[in-house]
Amino acid sequence: MKFAIFSDIHGNLPALNAVIEDAEKQNVDSFLFLGDYCISNPYPDECIARIRSLDRKYAVRGNEEKYLENLIGKDQGTWTDGQMQISYWCFRNINADNLAYLLALPARLRLECNGIPLHMAHSSEEFIEDCEHREWAVAKVAARYQDTYVTRDRFRADIHSYFDNDRQFQDIFSRLENGIYLFGHSHIQWSYHSGDGKKILINPGSCGLPLDCIRDGLPYTILDLPEGGGTAVEERRVDFRKEEYISFLLQSEQFVQANIWSRIIIEELRTTREHMLFFLKYAEKYATEIGDTRRPFSVSTWEKSFELWKKQGGISDSEDRAPG
Repeated sequence: MKFAIFSDIHGNLPALNAVIEDAEKQNVDSFLFLGDYCISNPYPDECIARIRSLDRKYAVRGNEEKYLENLIGKDQGTWTDGQMQISYWCFRNINADNLAYLLALPARLRLECNGIPLHMAHSSEEFIEDCEHREWAVAKVAARYQDTYVTRDRFRADIHSYFDNDRQFQDIFSRLENGIYLFGHSHIQWSYHSGDGKKILINPGSCGLPLDCIRDGLPYTILDLPEGGGTAVEERRVDFRKEEYISFLLQSEQFVQANIWSRIIIEELRTTREHMLFFLKYAEKYATEIGDTRRPFSVSTWEKSFELWKKQGGISDSEDRAPG
């Protein structure tokens, strides 16, 4: 049985189509989805519909789905802040049936193949506590590699060296039951095997918004569990016409309705590294300095903090940059 594993699509339909097409060429038998299907790119409804169209799939929900769930039944006349514009736009652009499907997904799922349990959840914290995010959250990955890009081999060697030598991780990992553990959330692609191969951790990375400081390609992972026994894990990256996609995003209604969020996402797509969390921290600092206690941030605080952050080098101006 061969599984294609995807996570963190974040409304990027062309990316989702690209990885599904590649997986189909590898003759996969089933598709596994690990959450965060919407918010940040302009195809939320289409991404849900594409997943629903697949016959052989299993899916769990992610943390981003909670933002949409929290808006159900709320007075849209109160949606006047700047910070949540992306969630409001996304919510308004998902049809009711697709939203109901999304919110009905389980938080965790357990499958079995050839007697091997497969555990699915959105975050590695469900299985190994904070061992991944303590040192390999996307903000720390961006700080680790700064303005450089890394090769897949270097990234793999760096994260394996960390896990090999982290006592907390090794203790928790040793106590896991045998099986395969699948999760996303961190937007970085990696996998880790026990010495006897009976326990495997797999993070396929984010096909919709990679943030691993690897220059090119959309990550996903193939897990092969042949009937004769054994396991094989293949980390794949698929070519993507990034600038062509960004050109569309610049013309999208999302770019108009959630301009600042969209501009930061474009920078993340271009650089494959975290920017949003750094801006949110800056906006919090700015709001505190001016005595603005409103949360989510007001439009004026949101926009002014972005302009100041941009001037201080937090981001290039995606609106003015020509593709290419």
